[in-house]
Amino acid sequence: MTGAVEEGAKVASGVIEGLKHQPLSLALIVLNLVFVGFVAWLASEFNARTTHQYDVKDQLIARLIDKCGNSQQSQQP
Repeated sequence: MTGAVEEGAKVASGVIEGLKHQPLSLALIVLNLVFVGFVAWLASEFNARTTHQYDVKDQLIARLIDKCGNSQQSQQP
C-alpha cells in the first residue's frame, strides 16, 4: 500500500511541477472549474424558477376547479 501512495505522490508532484512551468494550463483548469460551478448554479436557479412556476399554475388550476365545482353545485335543483 505504501508503494501506491508513494507513486501517487510522485505523480501529483510531477503534475504540480508541470503546471508551474505551464501557467496557461493552470489558468485553463481554474477557468473550467469556475465555468462548471457557474453552470451548476445557473441550472439550480432555472430549476427553482420552473418549480415556482409549476406551483403557481397548480394553485391557479385548483382555484379554477373549485370555482367550477361551486358553480355546478349552485345550478343543480
